Amino acid sequence: MGKIVILDESTSNKIAAGEVIERPASVVKELVENAIDAGADSISVEIKNGGISYIKVTDNGAGIEEDDVEIAFERHATSKIRNSGDLESITTLGFRGEALASIAAVSSVEVVSRVSKKPYGTFLKIEGGRVKESGQKGCPAGTVFTVKDLFFNTPARFKFLKKDSTEAGYVADLITRMALGNPGISFKLVSNNSSVIHTPGNNDLLSTIFSLYGREVAGSTIKMDYKDNKFKITGYAGKAEIARSNRNHQSIFVNGRYVKSKLIASAIDEAYKTLLMKNKYAFIVMNIEVNPMLVDVNVHPTKMEIRFSDEQDVFRSIYHAVNNALLSRSQIKEASLDGPEKLNYRMNQNVFDRQNYAQQKLDTCGSFTVDKQERGDAADNLASGPLKKNNFLVMENNNGEEVVSGKNRGNEGPARESMGNISAEEKRGKEEEKAARKNAAAAADAFQDAKKDGAEYNRTQFQRDEPVKEKLTGYKIIGQAFSTYIFLQREGEILVIDQHAAHERITFEELKKKYSNKEHLSQFLLAPVVVELTSEEHGFVFNHKSFFESLGFIFESFGNNSIILRSVPVKSDTESVREVFLQVVDHIIGVEKSDFTENVEDILYTLACKAAIKANKKLDDIEIRNILKNLENIENPYTCPHGRPTIIKITRNELEKMFKRIV
Repeated sequence: MGKIVILDESTSNKIAAGEVIERPASVVKELVENAIDAGADSISVEIKNGGISYIKVTDNGAGIEEDDVEIAFERHATSKIRNSGDLESITTLGFRGEALASIAAVSSVEVVSRVSKKPYGTFLKIEGGRVKESGQKGCPAGTVFTVKDLFFNTPARFKFLKKDSTEAGYVADLITRMALGNPGISFKLVSNNSSVIHTPGNNDLLSTIFSLYGREVAGSTIKMDYKDNKFKITGYAGKAEIARSNRNHQSIFVNGRYVKSKLIASAIDEAYKTLLMKNKYAFIVMNIEVNPMLVDVNVHPTKMEIRFSDEQDVFRSIYHAVNNALLSRSQIKEASLDGPEKLNYRMNQNVFDRQNYAQQKLDTCGSFTVDKQERGDAADNLASGPLKKNNFLVMENNNGEEVVSGKNRGNEGPARESMGNISAEEKRGKEEEKAARKNAAAAADAFQDAKKDGAEYNRTQFQRDEPVKEKLTGYKIIGQAFSTYIFLQREGEILVIDQHAAHERITFEELKKKYSNKEHLSQFLLAPVVVELTSEEHGFVFNHKSFFESLGFIFESFGNNSIILRSVPVKSDTESVREVFLQVVDHIIGVEKSDFTENVEDILYTLACKAAIKANKKLDDIEIRNILKNLENIENPYTCPHGRPTIIKITRNELEKMFKRIV
């Protein structure tokens, strides 16, 4: 007798559910996407115990026809495509026809739906994939899905769920993304009878950002509006003040679909390069509109991954969309008094008069304290929106008892994976990230080649806004403080300039421009400098001598694994010349030659830092005016190459607040 058998329908559905339904957030995602596809402009989600025991999704969309309700739960049943050709131009969020069947296979599902032309709705109850009850029922137009006891018949999957609070965090994060991608829809999330998220649905993305992240974030964003021959890119880019240490505040949408893409993330990083400190990531909400024929969304069962037909074009367009937005606004940070003693930075932009949704710290939520073990995972995985007192993000009270919304949760059943542990999903994500970096790096290399050829400035092909120019020379020079900071005054404001950071940015831009134009960077030394190297280093620098010469280092062998430097790219004393050369060697040794171009800007950072005017150096008015003039003539005078601010603004109003002249 043969060993191969055809699996029964129940087993097949459970296997399919394992691919599509990973956790309660997966259920919410599929149901909310269906509601969006149905044309709803109001969607409400209610969960209990993180969605494990109870999920209810209510929408006011088109509803489901009476004859279609039961068949909708069959595998591969869908109203959104008709044949394989439709996969090439998908415009809906859902299309596979697997979601409802997968959800019903591992839970108890009730659905009530009515189309507007019918006086009554249809009710259906399915448990473990089997229809238990059906009939007619009075209800408003739209659809209500209620999902209970998720994974009740698959205990192996149930035990891998995380704590209720963590699963609730995944749901909140999902609704946050959905709301950002659909500002014309009002979203509401209720967790354990506590309202967590409520967006206006007024088709204003900035209002949605305000409702999710608060006034400070919304007031520190810059509008993006870019279009070329393939893409239209809109959204908001955050200023450096609201950058975070992870990418949780980056929401990318392609034709309204929330996606994760290392290629897009790399393009954003490139646009913010030298604007942010190391290991900081920008706040971004971006929607990319593209011909559906040029993108493949049918890559993964969860529909979170996509492929583009031309990654180089994608990289270039995203870079320009973000870069244009950043250059269109002044990036000078304004100092303000926050409380009686603390001086903070805020952005000199529109002041929002609406209610303050200021985010509370992760460390405290009302009278409860977040468990330290879970805090890191909460920062990385939970909802990006404002934390609220006594909501589901509260995980322990001061006695170590778990609570949700300030109430004792009681026994959760089987032990679940700790938030502090790295899940299989996260491990898989890290492995996928390594592979994706190669594609992103290839696109970035191609883009750098285009930059060298001046392609990004071709106005016939790409839009490019004129950067904002700060008229620094219009300020009166007051003087220096601590031989480090330059003070300028004009009307009701004072500018404070870090002379080292400012000159470092000027020098970096000059070096980068000369290198891109293949101009000579070399400056001959009056007294050549001898540099001793190891045998490995000596062989390395001579194997790649042409590359070092392109950076401005002209040298010859001086015997015994040493070289004599005749020319360098920046003026410096003998010890600094030796130090900067060795730093460049250390930076690129062991890197393949094909990757040298990728590392050039990092090398130029080092050179600029060594050449820049140091702190504690007294400058005269002529030197100060020269710095101001050069700052005016570069695209980004607001940060040094490492992302530190070069200029801070203090208004007279803020000074008078500090001295209590005004309250």
